[in-house]
Amino acid sequence: MRGRCIALVLAIGLVLGGCFNPWVDDKAPEGVIRIVINPDGQAESSSVEPKLIPEDADSVRIRVWHETSGYNAVATVHLNGAAQDIDIPVPEDTGYTVDAVSYYMQNRRATALTGGRAVNVDVEAKAITNVAINLRAWDTDTVGDTVVEPEDLYTVEFIAADAGGLLTDDTFKGATLHTSDVTFQNPAAALPLFPQTAAVHNDNRFTFSAYAPDVADETVLYVCALVEFVQNWRDTSLLDRDEQVLYLELPNRHMDEDLYELTVDPSAGGVVVEITDL
Repeated sequence: MRGRCIALVLAIGLVLGGCFNPWVDDKAPEGVIRIVINPDGQAESSSVEPKLIPEDADSVRIRVWHETSGYNAVATVHLNGAAQDIDIPVPEDTGYTVDAVSYYMQNRRATALTGGRAVNVDVEAKAITNVAINLRAWDTDTVGDTVVEPEDLYTVEFIAADAGGLLTDDTFKGATLHTSDVTFQNPAAALPLFPQTAAVHNDNRFTFSAYAPDVADETVLYVCALVEFVQNWRDTSLLDRDEQVLYLELPNRHMDEDLYELTVDPSAGGVVVEITDL
């Protein structure tokens, strides 16, 4: 994320993973989707700025899908520092959606860094369709309690924003809440092992309710959500099963977002006794 610029053209031909609708005629005339990932506003450029494909990224996952026909194809590009050409053949049709996510493997998890989407892509038989996708980081808005008493129920909602339109139920499956009274802000640190609870999920919103720990002194609770991408984002052609599934952290430590902090304060409440002289 901080550092060198990776020059990359994804002009697109690998073995595709993911799911395919059995009702799609595999003998239908095919065209080719050719993807070029560019900086904002530079549709013909082949250089990708660090914030678009961060330095830490080692792969790009690409998903081509069609809402009406159910067609779904997934390809993964492992970055090697050189330009790579890949062609994705798809049945002739109008109205495809093409998504892309940059990610890297850490602690046996494929963690998303940036994403982007192109919509209403038309593919003609025996023709190449060029698609430009601008990858951007997810931003996180957080709404919730800031101070609670020990063992009290608190609520926090994480709202994913931006990321080139990857914000819907077509992208995210669900999320779990991870908390600790020891900071895990460093992206190299593993998430706390045991998720507290599952989220109430609505498109790009993930709402959690959980109980604060029982502490004797004022304590900061560090909080984040681990979001899983929908099954149609899985690349089952990858030999590493851990890499097949994509995840996103909210807030995204890997893109320099700060963990949410909640103060557990034993003195925040209690019983007030008033003594009067009768």
